[in-house]
Amino acid sequence: MKEKVKTFLCVLVLLCALPYIITMCFDRSGRETGTKDSLLPSNGTEEDPGGENDTEDLEEYLISVVAEQIPMNYEMEALKAQAVIARTNLLAAKEKGEELPNGISREELLKLWGKEDFGGNYGKLVNAVEDTEGVTLTYQGGYIYAAFHAVSAGKTRSAAEALGTDKLPWLDCVDSNQDIASGDYLKVVFLEKSDFVKRLTEAFSNLTLDAEKPLDSIAVSARDSAGYVTELKSGETVVGGEEFRNAIGVSSACLYMKEVEGKIRIVTKGLGHGLGLSQYGANELAKKGMDYPDILSCYFKNIEISD
Repeated sequence: MKEKVKTFLCVLVLLCALPYIITMCFDRSGRETGTKDSLLPSNGTEEDPGGENDTEDLEEYLISVVAEQIPMNYEMEALKAQAVIARTNLLAAKEKGEELPNGISREELLKLWGKEDFGGNYGKLVNAVEDTEGVTLTYQGGYIYAAFHAVSAGKTRSAAEALGTDKLPWLDCVDSNQDIASGDYLKVVFLEKSDFVKRLTEAFSNLTLDAEKPLDSIAVSARDSAGYVTELKSGETVVGGEEFRNAIGVSSACLYMKEVEGKIRIVTKGLGHGLGLSQYGANELAKKGMDYPDILSCYFKNIEISD
């Protein structure tokens, strides 16, 4: 009887300690999480996961990167697509000697998910990375800049229009109408005119706005084919669409402004910069039975999916 009690207690202690044990196995320290939708490749941690040929360490680090980038309640094929994107950007940064994409430590994940959900969520991450092991996105033999964002405005953007470059031909305007169903697709924000003016003049020192009628002082002067603002003008001053949306703190540069009852009403479509893969759109395609190579081929044009 005593032996049975001992066995039971040992099992109980092991079960209770399991999340902690799993956490301690991940020996990377916590790090700040990066933005999911920076318009150009963003710099992250300086830590190098292993040596140049240490693919095992790299794949382990990749789990932490994917964990930071996409919701865990998304479909497995969407997670796999994100894993390929993350691996591509990680290897591209490593190849160029740039700082690596941000990851999130197991300690942070344990706090974020809690003990009950940690095992299931972490298992999904491991499967997504292992099932796509070695798979990357390339164009003419080189790693692509695999851009992604949370929700598009119904279409993804062309890099030629958004960034003014023809060096990223795989980033083209693509229909992603399924994004319209997202709760983040449409947002409406009201700003006091004084707040609107303050945010913009602090961000752009050479900008002068009429405090009473600021929208008479600055106006949209160009949009791309996906509807995102690419340029605004105030007199001779030109402001980029992404810089403008970051300055006023709204979800997307696909925006429309109007003065309503003495305030500035800003309506936005989408969440993020709109380039490359829409994570929400990818998840919806996964729900319809599409696998990750086909999902990636929908959002990145004329690329090779290689391992």
